[in-house]
Amino acid sequence: MKLLEKCMGSLLILGVTVSVWLHPASTYSWAWQEAKSTGHEFITGVLDLQGSRFDDNWTVISGGNQSVDLSRMIPGDARRLDVTLANGASTIDFDYKICAVLSAIDADEAHLAMVNKLESVMMVRVEHGDKVVYDGTLAGLKPLAPGDTPVANPTEDTFHVGDAQREYRITVYLPQTGVGEGYQGAAGNLTIRFLAKQHTPDAIYAE
Repeated sequence: MKLLEKCMGSLLILGVTVSVWLHPASTYSWAWQEAKSTGHEFITGVLDLQGSRFDDNWTVISGGNQSVDLSRMIPGDARRLDVTLANGASTIDFDYKICAVLSAIDADEAHLAMVNKLESVMMVRVEHGDKVVYDGTLAGLKPLAPGDTPVANPTEDTFHVGDAQREYRITVYLPQTGVGEGYQGAAGNLTIRFLAKQHTPDAIYAE
């Protein structure tokens, strides 16, 4: 081997030796952290309420006029709506609840304020078979808005795959007392609907 090749080889070895020897003498700080969830059950499947039905008209239960909707109600009047909840083509268990939404016909402040007043006096009774599931103010069945404190909805239940459809009777009424002249002429649009979510921990309703 030529002298030059011997010298280059020696320099290469020396360079590697110096590099390895100097590395532990330097100061490094390698730190990392990891945060893991505890795990959440997740099931993919079909959630289908398309087979659910709402009667086309409200049935007059009591009242001085023969209107089949909620117009011109006076204290003591009651209207009933028969509804059917069906799980259609659902392939997963799901939780559901019945919600009632009263919205203003016009978006001005006066109509919005009147809707808020009506929610505190208009009553809703929900029956399933011979059981009264809920009997209270309309406000108790309002869907949650973003930021609202979670409140238990008494109509919430679980629908398992293979369960038969469920029939509900929903009666909206104005009590005989507590509805003064200040509510005369109040108007709003009332919507009854089902909300559903898959029956797994931490699943939320798409309010």
